[in-house]
Parts: sequence; structure tokens; C-alpha cells
Amino acid sequence: MAVSNEDILKLRQVTGAGIMDCKRALEEAGGDSEKAVDILRKKGIEVASTRESKSATEGVVASYVEGNGQIGVLVEVNCETDFAARSDDFREFAGNIAMQIADTQNGSCSLDDLLKETYIHDESLAVEELLNEVTGKLGERVVIRRFVRYQVGEMAGEREDESAIAGTVISYVHAGEQIGVLVEINCESASATLADDFGEFAHNIAMQVAAMQPKWICEEDVPEELLEREREVLSEQAKAEGKPEHIIEKMVEGRLRKFYSQVCLLNQPYIRDDDITIDELLNELTGKLGERLVIRRFARYQVGEDL
Repeated sequence: MAVSNEDILKLRQVTGAGIMDCKRALEEAGGDSEKAVDILRKKGIEVASTRESKSATEGVVASYVEGNGQIGVLVEVNCETDFAARSDDFREFAGNIAMQIADTQNGSCSLDDLLKETYIHDESLAVEELLNEVTGKLGERVVIRRFVRYQVGEMAGEREDESAIAGTVISYVHAGEQIGVLVEINCESASATLADDFGEFAHNIAMQVAAMQPKWICEEDVPEELLEREREVLSEQAKAEGKPEHIIEKMVEGRLRKFYSQVCLLNQPYIRDDDITIDELLNELTGKLGERLVIRRFARYQVGEDL
């Protein structure tokens, strides 16, 4: 049965459900708006709209990496309570969303675009409808908060040279699924990624990011504005300590090295051996494999941070 745009918009105003959800509900209800509301409620869609004001700060970080390590995804999905976050329905949903993002042809798609996509495991559903179903099952707000998708080679040439265009994406999700990391590491040949040393290095770098929370890969990545502000703070600290002017500059540079060792991945002490830095570890593996290696990029999510 055909339904009018006016009826669809009225149902949307009443329920807060998506336009396509309203259209399908009205068609199923033969144009009866009251029956359509019941249909939406049974699918959990009205629940989704009525819980929009609820706080969703619990949840999980889920990851998905395709078998050959060429595409990887990290996603944070939130809900209202830890109880819901530990449920099988919620965790399955988060895992399926990670797979959905990996499957999309547009790696930089927005959340709105993602919600409109056809669900990969059921072509009769949009991702937004799946989200509403899970919301209805759990009886609390569910939010796909953020996600990132890496594909090997799509940033080739953005760090130093274009020789390192092969590589792998690896994920690491800490126990409890509260912290997750995605890392892309590049090399010159696909064969290098098959080496045990390469796989172990990639895994350890992901664990390093999870534990030590770097913000950038190297010193050159630190925004100049932030660096100048840090220099100013360190200089004022040295002056407040009564240090003479002629040694303040040296003190500032020394303290900046400590700053870099905290926020830059390559400058950090290795968590498994703090006598060496990640940069030294990288150079050691480069020598073993005989080809250039690049830690291209990373993402680290912790459930609820900055909320």
C-alpha cells in the first residue's frame, strides 16, 4: 500500500523514528497510524527516540581486522549501564558494526552515512534499524559513538617516502573491552609481514599504545602551537625555580625531551624493556628484515573518555 509523505512525517513527529522506518511501518499497518506506532514500538524504534536524553557512557570498544590484515576497524559503542554492555546482544552488535564498517567502500564515511547503509548480514535492514532493534531489546540508549577504518596503503607517501607501501593493520582490545587500539605498520614487501618478528613487533606496538597513551608518532607531528605553549610553561617554571637566564634554555630543551618521551610513540621507553625506545626497537627490526618499516598511524579508544 502506498502511503503519503504527510502521513510519514506525522508519524515521525510522534515517534521520532527515521523516515524509512515510518514508511515501512505505515505500509505494514495498511496506513493506520496507531497500528504503525505499535509496529515501531515492537521493533524498539520508539524506545530509541524516547531515550535520547539518557546518558550513554558505558559500553565496549570492538575491533575487526580482515584475515589478511589489509583493512582494520576500531569502534566504540556506548549504552547506559555496565550490565547492558556485558550482554551478549550488545557485544554481538558492536562486533557486527565493526564488520559493517570494514565492509563499506567509503572508509571515511560519517556516522549518518553508516546508519543509512544496508546491514551486511540482513539486506532487509538498514544499520539504523538494527540499532533500534538492539535499543528495544536492551531497553536503554545505544550509541555508535565513533569509529576509524584503516586500509593498508591509503596513506602511502604521507610519512617520509613512498617505498613502504605494503604492511598490515593490527588491533588490540584490552581485557574488559574498555580500551582498544588500531595500528597500521608499513614495510616495503608483503613477504616481510609474514615474518614472526614483524607480527610480534606489530602486536607489541599496539600494546604500547594501549598502555602508554601516546598522542603522536614522532616529534615532527606535535603541533607547533602546542609546542610553543609547552616551551613557555617550562620556561616560566625554570624562572620560578630561580634558575639563571643563561641555563634556562638548556633546561627547557631537556624538559622538552621528557615531554616528547611521554607523548610521542617513537620517543617512549618500550614497555617490555625500558632501556630502549620504540624508535630503537623499530630500527632493530628494520636491520633484521632488511627493509624500511614505518609506523604509519594509530588510534586509541577508551570507553567514555571525554564524555
